[in-house]
Amino acid sequence: MTEMFKRIPEAREVLSNQQVPTIRGQLHKFMLIPIMEHHTRWFDAGPISIGVEARALGENADHMIVGPSIHVCNADRSEEYIRFDVFGKVLHYHYILNDADHNILWGYDPDVNGPMIPWAVSALQDRLPTLLRAAGAAELATQVEQTGWDVSVLDEVEKAASEALKPREDDIVRAKEGMDWMYKWKAVHPQFNTLDDCEY
Repeated sequence: MTEMFKRIPEAREVLSNQQVPTIRGQLHKFMLIPIMEHHTRWFDAGPISIGVEARALGENADHMIVGPSIHVCNADRSEEYIRFDVFGKVLHYHYILNDADHNILWGYDPDVNGPMIPWAVSALQDRLPTLLRAAGAAELATQVEQTGWDVSVLDEVEKAASEALKPREDDIVRAKEGMDWMYKWKAVHPQFNTLDDCEY
């Protein structure tokens, strides 16, 4: 079962990561569900690559969430640094700390910032080096500053993410597949979602 994942974090003691949220975000001592490649459209942009995954999770139509995950990775997609999750009750984004196998979760407030997809696209266009540094990718941030990156992909990223919000005939099938993928990840990375009140 482990061969289906590109990389599995080293096993550690399973502890609750429940913390009081702070203005700096909430530290989660686990790695996120890996990208489902067959549901992801990739946009190569020089030193980075952006994936838009059409996510679905749930056991039935009454308990299901669908929407895009926007993944910001290095050019060869071996490491992910930023993830915008535009689904579920609480829209959110993550800085992925690869060296520690942790992530920092920030909630998104659409009342203040408007729809999340255009906001995420604007953040990437205007602040990508800052976001990369927040995820511990200082060298990549410097490379982006020095060589630039292909921001022209952002129009297609925004379109693909907006498409992933729309209902599809295969939503139930994809939702069950997404849950199975999550349970398989939890089996090999038991720290995943070890928050007392964590919702996916």
